[in-house]
Amino acid sequence: MPGKPPSPNDARQEEEFLRGFYGSDVPEVGLKEVEERGYSIDEQIALHHAALRQQDANLRKWMVDRVVPAFLWANGLTLAALGLLVVLDEINLASHLIAAGDRIIGGQVIMALLGATTVQVGAIAAIIARYLFPGRPP
Repeated sequence: MPGKPPSPNDARQEEEFLRGFYGSDVPEVGLKEVEERGYSIDEQIALHHAALRQQDANLRKWMVDRVVPAFLWANGLTLAALGLLVVLDEINLASHLIAAGDRIIGGQVIMALLGATTVQVGAIAAIIARYLFPGRPP
């Protein structure tokens, strides 16, 4: 009936639905509130697990907000420096200041960059695999 306040059972069912629907976005519930509302042990465990999922989500958000931009910034800076050195090489070659064998960016530098890229991709793949399969040894 519209306008009628919900009974305690209806409120509990609505909270259970919202807890299941929103997962980690469940508000934290204090001990006093648990006692007042009379949550069962299963409900208390569910609330605790929801709080743990929220902590995990907060950690992931921190990683995305801080670590990933730092990683991208460092790689971007490396690529910009490499591009500047390539331009300097081309200017020096065009001005006949150096011979083709005296380039700053030679074969060894390219091999080092390929090796570093391979290591980064491998590390990212290992991190993703450990996240997807947490119980398995590396």
